[in-house]
Amino acid sequence: MAIVANLLQEKAGLTPEQANVAEQLVLQHLSANVPPQYHDMLGSVLGSGNQQGSLGSLIGDAEKLFGSK
Repeated sequence: MAIVANLLQEKAGLTPEQANVAEQLVLQHLSANVPPQYHDMLGSVLGSGNQQGSLGSLIGDAEKLFGSK
């Protein structure tokens, strides 16, 4: 999951500590608000470091959808 913290540091200029706190808040928010039938999918996309490709793809798709800065 370090990819999210790294992106927060790079894109938002957060310190590593701030990025880790923000990452955990995002994970908690997503887990609390994603319908239960998607929890497994969320876990696989946001899971351990071996899922970075999936998360990177998701971020790329989101940037295409919403536009990147």
